[in-house]
Amino acid sequence: MKLRSLLMVGALLLGGCAVNPYGGTPAPVGEPDKPVTKPEKPVAEPDKAEPVPAPKPVAPTGLAVALADDFLKAADVQALAGSSPVLLLMAPQNGTGEAFSTQPLAVAMIQRIQANSGFRFADPGQVAAITGQLEYQQGGMNPASLVRLGRQTGAGYMLYGDLLSEGGRYRLAMSLMDLKSGELLWNASRSAAR
Repeated sequence: MKLRSLLMVGALLLGGCAVNPYGGTPAPVGEPDKPVTKPEKPVAEPDKAEPVPAPKPVAPTGLAVALADDFLKAADVQALAGSSPVLLLMAPQNGTGEAFSTQPLAVAMIQRIQANSGFRFADPGQVAAITGQLEYQQGGMNPASLVRLGRQTGAGYMLYGDLLSEGGRYRLAMSLMDLKSGELLWNASRSAAR
């Protein structure tokens, strides 16, 4: 009984290897009627209708550097810089409606100000941790929490602002606040084409 089952399985396996996909007729293989030649005109590739992705918006760091230069030239700011004060620089709020981070603007400003003045900056890691706690506790940042953030980081002054879109231009506006008195010491804005 076992031998008979083995023979049947073997016959099925061997028979399955000899199956002709064309049924009982031989495969249609033969010589072409005409010799194969190159076409007279080159064959054009079909048009690929793949959409070209739109370029991602980039934060206008040149605008931030120019505004940092304006900041450094202001008489009130120069008077402060001699005492090596600690500055808390908040990344500008993105009011452009475009999806990009304004953190590169803050980094560009910090680098420019550090290279050309006596300002020191609050530790970015500590600022990020405290900011996260305040946003979690209060559901957002308000002026009072920003002042508290500045004091917790040891900063005496805070530089903050907004990036806006006005037609085909960006406008960056920044302000400097004394965190002890709440007094606005400097503010300016710059605009540039997108």
